[in-house]
Amino acid sequence: MKLFNRLVMLGFSTITLSTAACGTMYTTHVDSDEAALGKVVVYRNGIAYYERKATVVDGHVMLTVPHDKVDDFLKSLTVADARTGKPLPIAYPTQGANQTGQVDMEIQVQDRNVRDVVITYITASPAWKPSYRFVVRPDHKVDIQGWAIVDNTSGETWKKVQVGVGSSSALSFRYDLRTVRNVFREQLKGEERIAVAPPTGGSTHGTVADKPAIVANFAANDLAAAAPADDSFAETVATAATRGSSGAGRPGRAPAARQVSPQRERIKNLADELNRGRGEVTLKTYAASGADEDSATDRGNWLRNELIAEGVAPARLKVELDDSKGRQDLEIVQEAVAATAADGTPAPETPVGESHFQSPSPITVERGTSALVAVLDKVAEGDIVYLYDPRGERGNTRFAFRSVRVVNPTPYTLETGPVTVYGEERFIGEGLTDPIPPHATAMVPFALDRQVIVEEDQNNGDRISKLVSLQRGVLRTEVKHEKRTTYKVTSLLREETRVFIKHDVKRGWTLVKNPTIHERMGESHLFEVTLAAQETKTVEIVESTPLVKTFDLRSSSALDVVALYLDTPDAEKRFREPMAKLIAIHQEMYGVREQIELSRLRISEYRTRMAELEGQLHSLKNVPNARTLMAHLQQKLKEMSNGVQKDTIQVVNYEQQLMMARVRFQDGLSELTLEKPANAPTTKVSQTNP
Repeated sequence: MKLFNRLVMLGFSTITLSTAACGTMYTTHVDSDEAALGKVVVYRNGIAYYERKATVVDGHVMLTVPHDKVDDFLKSLTVADARTGKPLPIAYPTQGANQTGQVDMEIQVQDRNVRDVVITYITASPAWKPSYRFVVRPDHKVDIQGWAIVDNTSGETWKKVQVGVGSSSALSFRYDLRTVRNVFREQLKGEERIAVAPPTGGSTHGTVADKPAIVANFAANDLAAAAPADDSFAETVATAATRGSSGAGRPGRAPAARQVSPQRERIKNLADELNRGRGEVTLKTYAASGADEDSATDRGNWLRNELIAEGVAPARLKVELDDSKGRQDLEIVQEAVAATAADGTPAPETPVGESHFQSPSPITVERGTSALVAVLDKVAEGDIVYLYDPRGERGNTRFAFRSVRVVNPTPYTLETGPVTVYGEERFIGEGLTDPIPPHATAMVPFALDRQVIVEEDQNNGDRISKLVSLQRGVLRTEVKHEKRTTYKVTSLLREETRVFIKHDVKRGWTLVKNPTIHERMGESHLFEVTLAAQETKTVEIVESTPLVKTFDLRSSSALDVVALYLDTPDAEKRFREPMAKLIAIHQEMYGVREQIELSRLRISEYRTRMAELEGQLHSLKNVPNARTLMAHLQQKLKEMSNGVQKDTIQVVNYEQQLMMARVRFQDGLSELTLEKPANAPTTKVSQTNP
């Protein structure tokens, strides 16, 4: 380790690696004793910048360029007076390539007073590759050493050249400047009146996005099959297709058995497909008639809620109602996005940033070889911490990774590359870093020592925030859907440890409760937890998103949610008192049902015991001196028979009470109605992402 640092300090900045040449890029000949190649800067987008100094002989400089590289050369060529920096006009022949496939380019310098010129141009080049060394120090500092692997396939040796590397968001392309273009001109006659032709249409630079596409279609019955049997949706929307366009009647009870697997799998597969995309998603739901609009909207909102539960970002999903086609189904439309960049590669979601690093001293790189050039050697703020990343591409759901937390000390972006980590005079691991913006903090995992254990638990819940309407026992509400994630973090180390929990917060979710120390990392948050030696802490993170939900107030699960709403100060007064009475009746019904079940259970036990006693009495008939025992058993049999009779009468009474309570509940429910607000929007678009 000390030797490694010593080599860098002494300026041992270049390691040359033998490699096969990938083809000649430029060969330059100048009519003088020496044409000095002074600088080469290799970029990540497949180009390299060359800077030369040449002496003008008899007013011209000769360059030889491969035929297929002439366009790049002409597009970027600049010739300037080395003394004044003033650009010079140049001329070159238009003939094609010679027998060797090269084009001799004679740069004619008109000014006879110019002796030395600077020639700059760009050409295609292999992209450079970054490699980093992180040396962790005990004083909470990190030595960052950056190396660039540069491949010299130019066909010439770079002799004592200042080599640099860089990257940026600059676009690069090829453009034909070599070919002679003759433009056809129409011959006009003065006495004729020619109409002015319109301009030719064109397109902007870049790839045109695909058109919106229908990625799935669900019939109303498909959604009914996908809903769990105890879901309020099964009580309110699942039978919408059977009600028809009249909207009359009342939805019946959901069937006890429901074929859920195939359609449920469709919804999960749809969510996986949408999670791979980035565009907005429209759930276009169709209503057979105006009377079916509420049910159609309920179908769309229910599917939206299910997709959110499967991990789709709420902000990407909207529900749109259409009653113009007289149909009852739902289409999922993926909006168009610019999926590719101009070169056909996937469009980046994060900024590339810019970087520029240069070797500290001129170096020599033989043609057909590669060089490992030291371009960065700085001290940065940093330390060793632990990172829990359960959902990363190579993450771990059980243990936290040992990581280097470091601040980029440069004004440039550090490109993605492998990182070798040293500490305590030895190698301690390897990692791979994403692009690190200027002066930003990065986390680079390098080891999995299983010293920090994390247990994750998650549960969801709904809280009604606003009532929309209540008709025929169907309550439509706006709810706050809360996702509560608990992390139990345990350290097995015998020293204080900082642990960072990487928690994804997708668009449309809002943090409600979380640790105070946190920072952003893309769509994720990093929450910091400090653990003492062998300590365990529990971290709770709560997120919420607004949903539109439909409840059938005959179901126990719906009434539980409503009861929580009634306990809040925001509960509407016109709804609180009558709904509280209905909940009390429902609780009464629940108590009566429990009594019925207990009575029936006792009857079953009695009958089982009576059957046993009858068998024993039959066995004792032929046993002498068994009269006393038989009399005792007959008395027991009589008592149990009376118990069966008593409990049977009690069950009948309880069932009568239950029937009367059910009638009172149904009457109260039918009388309880909340109409949509008069100022509610009349548009057919239900935007469920306030």
